[in-house]
Amino acid sequence: MKKIRIESIGVSYPRKNFWGIGSLSHAVRAGSRCLKNSNYHPMDVQVLINSGIYRDGHYAEPAFSTFIQKKLGINTEFQGRRTLSFDLQNGGCGMLNGIHVLTNLISSGRIHSGMVISSEANADKNPDPNYQYKNSGAAVMLDLSPNSQIGFGNFVFNSFEKYMHLYSSFVSLTQKYGRLFIKKKKGLEDAYLACVQSVIKELLDTENLSADDISFVIPSQISEYFLNKLPEKIYFSAEKIINLTHQYADTLTTSVFLSLKHFLDNKVIEPGQKIILLTVGAGITVGASIYYF
Repeated sequence: MKKIRIESIGVSYPRKNFWGIGSLSHAVRAGSRCLKNSNYHPMDVQVLINSGIYRDGHYAEPAFSTFIQKKLGINTEFQGRRTLSFDLQNGGCGMLNGIHVLTNLISSGRIHSGMVISSEANADKNPDPNYQYKNSGAAVMLDLSPNSQIGFGNFVFNSFEKYMHLYSSFVSLTQKYGRLFIKKKKGLEDAYLACVQSVIKELLDTENLSADDISFVIPSQISEYFLNKLPEKIYFSAEKIINLTHQYADTLTTSVFLSLKHFLDNKVIEPGQKIILLTVGAGITVGASIYYF
């Protein structure tokens, strides 16, 4: 059975003194670069999923994906091809959730190609100090892999509701244009660490693999503390855990894919290797998948 692959990837990296660029601009930059690196044209994107959480103007409706779709010129006319676009939000796991949805749609034959895109930005003039995510964007184009050995394996998602009180965010409308507030309680990162082990074990068991079969784990780049503690929690050697926090810090929904693009550009990953994409977010929700190169 053929797998679903990442046909192309595009990112908009965080930059110093780059706060003027909002979430829509970062999403469009990432999407444009993804399409530039792709064999597909904008009209070939049959489904567009946006998984960004924090966006310009704190928009809730209409779906932010529609703004991105228009800017990218993806089938915006009434005649001709059509594209289904929608928002799918699940904290730091959102992009992987979107990829999971598209892999099922492509595997079923309902569509041939689709894009998952995400961006994060906080346009508040006086941001809440608890908001520490760098502005960024990431996009991936997916299709049916021509090689049955290359692409995504299984996905595992699990939520741990007993920790849901440790992280919350809301937009206060008592201020003009609204203001975002984030509440993180003590022990949040330790709770993240307590939740990842069972998800990794289930994923490896499902794929009939062991830690020795995995070349790298690319996790959400939450913090140095989280990444330094992660190896002992999932029983992997520290050398296999990718830590790029010194370069990009935590960018929430985009962080795993910024790291993946960095590794692809630097040709660190070799054909035949297997990596785990590990996402962690509020809820607490943990998502993971294996990608076969």
